[in-house]
Amino acid sequence: MPNALEQRLHPSSFAASESETILTDHPTQSSIAIDGWKSALFGVPFLAAGTWISLGTLGVLPIQSKHAPDWAIGIFGAVFFFSGLFFVVHGLLGIVRKIGYRRAAARNPGQPWLGDFHWAQDGIAFSAFNAMLGRLLAALVWTIFLVPFFWIGVARGLWIFAVFASVFALFGLIFWYRWAQMLADLIRYGNSYLSYDSFPYFAGGTLRARLRAPHHLADIDALTLTLRCVREEYVTSGTGRDRSTKVVCYELYNDAVTLTSERLAGFIGGEIPIEFRLPAEQPSTSLASTPPLYWEIEANGQSSSVSYQAYFLVPVYKAA
Repeated sequence: MPNALEQRLHPSSFAASESETILTDHPTQSSIAIDGWKSALFGVPFLAAGTWISLGTLGVLPIQSKHAPDWAIGIFGAVFFFSGLFFVVHGLLGIVRKIGYRRAAARNPGQPWLGDFHWAQDGIAFSAFNAMLGRLLAALVWTIFLVPFFWIGVARGLWIFAVFASVFALFGLIFWYRWAQMLADLIRYGNSYLSYDSFPYFAGGTLRARLRAPHHLADIDALTLTLRCVREEYVTSGTGRDRSTKVVCYELYNDAVTLTSERLAGFIGGEIPIEFRLPAEQPSTSLASTPPLYWEIEANGQSSSVSYQAYFLVPVYKAA
């Protein structure tokens, strides 16, 4: 049992086959491609550097010479401090979650869904507000980080810094564009909720659920509901100083159905029924593992004005 549990929590990396699709611009369950003690220890130097820079800016610690105004130094200090704090907190929370899962697995053998995730047995919500807020924060952090480089380039005449900041600011426009899309989605359709008809679902059985019809459902020309199994991997590319690791989502299985505007018209103000067959040979949900494996339903509504998109985790497990 302990070996099987550890294998579940720390799955070995796998080689993706040609049949497995990489999902681009897909929301991930992994915040970053590092976890546990590795994440906590990785964040300590950033946290220490940010603290030292911030205290120096406030005059608590002496700084021999300043080559930039306090506000610019303060931005760098805040970036280091909050980056380090994020890594440390992320790592410690991951450790606590795994301890909780081990205890739940020991109390409920054969029922991994009782400790794998904080499931609500009646259903799950998708917060379009949280998705929009997360994208807004990412866009703001990216933009604020570039401000000192613009200042150095313009005020100090070091134009290479201004060019560097301008190039990366163009990439930042992607964040702002996606934020605008999510804001429009939130305003038009609001948050979403998927009700489970049973809990949990078992591989080899049938998944039945009901999607609460979003606001302004009549605006949607076609609604595609996709059931998929996703496995996240921490993929490292490059060598030496150019080496980087990122979270990649692989689609192991998918099944989809599309509802036309004519069919959707009958669900306005009510619930949209969903039904999928669950293949027996596909893997079980393992959200406690790092990286995780999970099942989800994506609702994607095409519209000539504002498109609708929502993601819902679904509890699919192997029968004991």
